[in-house]
Amino acid sequence: MGGPASIVIDDASLRSDGHEALFNSLHSRLNELESRYSRFQADSLINLINLRAGSGVPTEVDTETATLLNFAAELWLASEGLFDITSGALRKAWDFRRGGVASPARLAECLPKIGWDLVEYENDAIHLPLEGMEIDLGGIVKEYAVDCVAALIRKAGATSALVELAGDVVAVGNQANGQPWRVSIHDPDGGDALLTLSLCDTAVATSGNYARTINHAGRRLSHFLNPYTGWPVDGPISVTTLDRQCLTAGAIATVACLKPDSKAQHWLEDADLPWLMMKSCGN
Repeated sequence: MGGPASIVIDDASLRSDGHEALFNSLHSRLNELESRYSRFQADSLINLINLRAGSGVPTEVDTETATLLNFAAELWLASEGLFDITSGALRKAWDFRRGGVASPARLAECLPKIGWDLVEYENDAIHLPLEGMEIDLGGIVKEYAVDCVAALIRKAGATSALVELAGDVVAVGNQANGQPWRVSIHDPDGGDALLTLSLCDTAVATSGNYARTINHAGRRLSHFLNPYTGWPVDGPISVTTLDRQCLTAGAIATVACLKPDSKAQHWLEDADLPWLMMKSCGN
């Protein structure tokens, strides 16, 4: 899922052999999600959809995949097109892997292949009509995975757990001693924690432009890309949002990072969720 994972189950009501079975089921579920939705897995469903771009051959999708695609479509509408899972084609212009390079001259060939409104999609099948189009669920699937793990933990009868995948967190109940879970929000500049949250049955998601960057023309640019221009956005350094579900918390935080500071703040206020934003000016 693109980062470290941690699952803590603090519940004595589960038998010792129950813990092992539960962890095995959680590991299996995470592997299943990664194998289906990761663009880094050659035989994933996402790569199959992308491989068929421009071929005229649609790819059937199951209910879970349709749910994720429908959520992405709703977020595309709500963000006025800023959140667009077809933006993967921009990787030809911006390579944010370690040692990657910027090739903005390639934007002219990338931009016509971007736009959720171009996608031929119904609830049971999807087709990308132009060769070279791509979809990438990386902006939502990690948060969805955290919610899936938390749901499996609750289904198993555990009432106290903390799930973290690459910085996105769900607290299931309180700790076994009755105290809330304590989660720190780290300073992107590497200093002390900005604040520490007390959580019970709450999800926390953080998006930021500081972890994956690229240097171009003397500037360090964010991996958040504007699908209309193809260029990295100049938005908040980081945004943290709280909600009952990690998927929605992460979506709100990610869209905020795609906006300039002032518009990001309006977006967060309209979402009416608890939030913390570190502006691009460092305030």
